Amino acid sequence: MARKAKQTWKVIDIQLIDDPKGIVRIDINQDGIDELAESISEIGLLQPILVAIDELRYEVVFGHRRLLACRSLGLTEMRCIVREMSQSEIGIARATENIAREDLSPLEEAATYQDLMERYEMKIEDVAKKMGKTPGTIKRRLDILRMPPMLQKAVHSKQISMTVGEELWAIRDQTSLEYYLGFAIENGCTREVARMWTQDWKDSVRRSESPGVEGSGEGMSPLEPRPTYVACDVCQEPVELGKDRVLRACPDCLTLILEAAKGVK
Repeated sequence: MARKAKQTWKVIDIQLIDDPKGIVRIDINQDGIDELAESISEIGLLQPILVAIDELRYEVVFGHRRLLACRSLGLTEMRCIVREMSQSEIGIARATENIAREDLSPLEEAATYQDLMERYEMKIEDVAKKMGKTPGTIKRRLDILRMPPMLQKAVHSKQISMTVGEELWAIRDQTSLEYYLGFAIENGCTREVARMWTQDWKDSVRRSESPGVEGSGEGMSPLEPRPTYVACDVCQEPVELGKDRVLRACPDCLTLILEAAKGVK
């Protein structure tokens, strides 16, 4: 039978409460903290934070944003739930809360898993069991940490989807990767389109490494102009840039057009 943790309710000097140890968030939205602080100043702290005893101090387990908001207000005390927890229990509990966040990015999720593995010497299978995920899902998230920084940043900021990042990752030439990534961010991109771009880059590399045609002695450079594809707004299939067509329509008419197009499929 699992040990039931002892806990008490207590008002604690805010200077005795420490930030969470380890990776929690890659970045924290200051506007969100300011809004939370405004709410606390008007109606008070409705939900206490959870802290764990750390010798003569306390470590935040749940409620880091509430702690930051109270600090910004200059409050000296906070209502807390104090629970006896080991460091591994704290890490797993905090990771579980983080994974449940709606605004969690794939990069933050990967960092959470990596932190569990490094801090508590857990294997992928252990993390998967604790988080209720499959080992394959955990490994796929961890692979994000191996991506080039430019892809990590784009995935984290949700400028591109994780699947698009995974497809573009196969482009090993940095100049080409920057080109395609920039185009994906500016114009939008589906996984299928990203896959076509990557295949096109691979084909260009193979041509550049092959002997020139008809004795030319030179291969085609991977940076030579080549087709660029974008996603169709109606069917989401790739269409070559330049062959797409723009139609001006009001929102109501556009809705009718899209509905009619779906009916034709």
